[in-house]
Amino acid sequence: METVIQLADVSKAFRVDTGRTPLVGLLSGAFGNSQEKRFRYSLHNLNLTITKGERVGLVGNNGAGKTTLLKLIAGLYAPTSGRIMVKGQVTFLAGFGIGMVDEMTVAENAFLYAAIYGVDRDEIEANLEEIVSWAGLTEFVQTRFKHLSDGMKIRLAFSTTRYFDADIYLLDEALSAGDQSFRKKCEQVFLDYKKSARTMLIASHNMTFVEDFCDKTIWIEGGKLIAFGETKEVIANYLAVSGLKKKMNQETKCVVREQ
Repeated sequence: METVIQLADVSKAFRVDTGRTPLVGLLSGAFGNSQEKRFRYSLHNLNLTITKGERVGLVGNNGAGKTTLLKLIAGLYAPTSGRIMVKGQVTFLAGFGIGMVDEMTVAENAFLYAAIYGVDRDEIEANLEEIVSWAGLTEFVQTRFKHLSDGMKIRLAFSTTRYFDADIYLLDEALSAGDQSFRKKCEQVFLDYKKSARTMLIASHNMTFVEDFCDKTIWIEGGKLIAFGETKEVIANYLAVSGLKKKMNQETKCVVREQ
């Protein structure tokens, strides 16, 4: 199989604001070795290979480094060390509706959102009626975006993404927003993607969806790769460890209260 995403010894560090005054910072840098204290590593020496057409889940607790990993692959971040190879056109969907404008109408925002991701205007114009219908916004085509509810905004954005065409799709918590009915519709769209050859990497806390949709799953914690393999096995181990941590935390709280 053709490799389309490869990470070799990739690490990413971010500068941490220590809150010190500039003078204190300068003196510390001049007379003390505080370099490590001013940087926090979000990812540590990751090695990954994803092949064309694979649907890969990305799991881990909040702060594990999932979003950082997606942004590195999308080219929004440069690695602090290591090498990243990505072959093909990438679409990164993080926070549906980012880029839409309050003063523009539903129709205008559909065109704008698609344009941000490189979709030809003619493609959206030909399918605009279907886009707004799927989103349940047929009666709001000429309504300004700012007058829509949060749920309506998300539905419009997701409906428009169905016409995005790329080789690699990166999604960050794609199914975390909207009501249950909307999430079910979204899940069906993703399941329909199984028939395509597109490569997808999806960060999600919805373990049921990951098991149903993803062939393989990556598990990272504290910026380190814990496991990468068949989804059912990885998810089972992740849930077992997460459940153990939760139980330990609950027991600790009980002990504190008893004291």
